[in-house]
Amino acid sequence: MSGPERVLVTGATGFLGSHLAYSLLRDGHQVVALARSSETRSAGDRLVEALGRVPADPDEASEVLGRLQTVEGDIAAPNAGLDRRTRQALADGIDEVWHSAASLSFIDEHRPEIFRMNVDGTRNIVELTSRTRSRRLQHVSTAYVAGMRSGTVRESELDVGQEFRNPYEESKCRAETMIRRDHMDGRIVVTVHRPSVVIGESQTGRATHLHGVYAFIRGLWSVVDRTRKKTGEEVVELPLRIRGSSNETLNFVPIDYVTAAMRHVGSMEESAGQTYHMANPEATSNGNWLGIVCEQLGVCGIELVGDDAFDKQPMTRLETIFHRQMAFYYRYLTGEPRFDCSNTLGALEGTGIACPRVTEEFSRKMTDWYVDRLNSAGASS
Repeated sequence: MSGPERVLVTGATGFLGSHLAYSLLRDGHQVVALARSSETRSAGDRLVEALGRVPADPDEASEVLGRLQTVEGDIAAPNAGLDRRTRQALADGIDEVWHSAASLSFIDEHRPEIFRMNVDGTRNIVELTSRTRSRRLQHVSTAYVAGMRSGTVRESELDVGQEFRNPYEESKCRAETMIRRDHMDGRIVVTVHRPSVVIGESQTGRATHLHGVYAFIRGLWSVVDRTRKKTGEEVVELPLRIRGSSNETLNFVPIDYVTAAMRHVGSMEESAGQTYHMANPEATSNGNWLGIVCEQLGVCGIELVGDDAFDKQPMTRLETIFHRQMAFYYRYLTGEPRFDCSNTLGALEGTGIACPRVTEEFSRKMTDWYVDRLNSAGASS
């Protein structure tokens, strides 16, 4: 084992955070996970469940999770919800902080809560980190702080006056701006990691949390499943126009690559003060992955169209309902910038850590895994 021995991780009940925390534990580090309890479950129970799902074999987790320490708190609460004694104990005993906790909501009505979690929560973690001996913070942001920019976005760029699709993107940009200032002021020593669209494992397609593109696929599956039950047809003909462009891309990165790349980059002393796009150097065209999704769902007739298509022929009732339900996701189908990965690729050179291309084979593997899961759940309900 090399690097920090005792690591504080926030967001360890989430997709990326749980894989990160498990990776640290597996490699022999002591992990202190800061998490909230729910109305029915303790923070410890939530963490054990989330981290226990990371390995495909649940038995593998038993020994690893023995090194997990839980601290109950709330990053968005004053002092992260910690009493003075606990804060001091963490400050004295933590070698490094990985901050991955965030609100992933895109909903405008949730804006105050999103900013409370993503901006105020980050401020609280910065304050805690500044009291540790190393003042070392690994901050998990998102490549989509780029908002509605086009062209190439470089890792050194942040706020260039761009507009944002939703309050999530804006809040993450504001949080990054704040921690950059804190780094420059010498309060903390920070490395920023910006993942793009994180999907399942590269070998199996398996995912432990099903947000983002999975929610979009689930929305399509629901429509197709209802139609199939009505018609009895194996292949469903579904005339459904979705706002987007087949020629534009989504940037998919497998969870195992993101975890390994962040761990390596974070271990480099020279990464302090730098930003890294944990993105795929080769993004996937919307026409490619959506076509494979439709093939796996057994549906035809779905197409991506521009806004002018609805000027010529108004939305059908089905299209109106689908766009209302999927509004937070289809906005990403209209285009994204190219995320320059120069810093990341340079840092990973010679390590054997490389981002897998999301080929048709990989897309089928990922989609097939999830559609099988949806079909099994639907059959048993």
